[in-house]
Amino acid sequence: MHLTQGQAANVLTFIGESPARLNAGGRGVPQLEKAGTVAQWTMLGLLLLIVTVSSPAGFALAAGIVGLTFVLRKRRRDRQAWEDATWSGNLKETVKVSGDGIERLAADASPQQDSSYAVPVEPIAAVNQPSSSTKGSYLVSLGRTEWPNVEVVGEHAYGKAIKAALLANGAISIRGSDGEVEGVGVELVAEPDNPHDANAISVRCSGRVLGYLSREDALRYKQPIRRIIASGLLPATTARIWGYDDGAQLRARVTVALPEPELITPLNAAPTGPSTLLPWGSGIQVLKEENHFDILSSHVPADGRGLLLVSLHKEINTLKNGTQRPFVEVRLDGKRVGELSNVTSAHLLPLLEHTEAAGETALAYAKITGSALAAQLVLHAAKATEISNDWLSKGPHPAPKLLPLAANYEVPAAYVK
Repeated sequence: MHLTQGQAANVLTFIGESPARLNAGGRGVPQLEKAGTVAQWTMLGLLLLIVTVSSPAGFALAAGIVGLTFVLRKRRRDRQAWEDATWSGNLKETVKVSGDGIERLAADASPQQDSSYAVPVEPIAAVNQPSSSTKGSYLVSLGRTEWPNVEVVGEHAYGKAIKAALLANGAISIRGSDGEVEGVGVELVAEPDNPHDANAISVRCSGRVLGYLSREDALRYKQPIRRIIASGLLPATTARIWGYDDGAQLRARVTVALPEPELITPLNAAPTGPSTLLPWGSGIQVLKEENHFDILSSHVPADGRGLLLVSLHKEINTLKNGTQRPFVEVRLDGKRVGELSNVTSAHLLPLLEHTEAAGETALAYAKITGSALAAQLVLHAAKATEISNDWLSKGPHPAPKLLPLAANYEVPAAYVK
């Protein structure tokens, strides 16, 4: 029996394994598959060219081969699409479990812990001490669309909290045995007093621990997460939660949406004075930044990539014939570092005029990449046509106030037993 890739992905997701395993060796990667297809068609074209040139009858043969190839490929794609759409991985009809299986998790689960888990040995109490609800949230996505891409570990010790999250989001009923929900709001809490790992970062939903980032991920995300917490904010993101109760224990998988660590907090502080942070948008190349490398070079991080807060300003360019043309100038800490093209400026100028009329400076995030030789800026700001009236009416939208960039930050104890 053979499965299509879509069916295989459904199977792996159902049993709690990562579908990314299907992409080993480039399978399922659009760029690689496209390159392979181009190579195959190139070789076929060369073969047909040789056959056609060598024999007049080869032209008819070549046309027949091409036509047959297209028909077979179309039938294969249609069949695979039909199978992927109609195949179901739901085992509810064949698996019978008791309704109280999850409740018995704390008694049935093994206390053994993998050394890579930064979790307590014993399951925690049903209700944990919630993290401060008075703190404002800092969305680590910054408005980007992020898929749950980081695996959480140690879920087996937190069955009650995971089931509560599934119930609260309507993913399962009291008698349900399995369920899944996406887009669940979760918090990331640094635990410097965790006895298993001083760098531990727990993933919590409504103050209850669902699991932890792995030791490796906790170390990678330590600096930005602690910076946010030390600044009086609570790092927040979304998670995908899946749970299956086989009657003896809960099998659960939690994944959270996290950008790369260097793209969570900006390297610089927001400028003083009234300002509004524009929503995140698709990348816009900043022009003429090469003329301001003396300024940008001091902001290029050691690993060559980071996030900056820049301000946008309406300026006028006077042409030789006297025509005045407005454009958007990009400034970093009050200093010019580039500008936007005339076409791109036209998409942002209405926003700048709106913020200027309100007495506010427009801010936006920008990615900086570079080295000791050159630097590049890519602006991420929504266009005027992408802004909702609700956002416009609820301004201002100030940028989060964070502590200055540092190697480490002191954060309060947060570990719960």
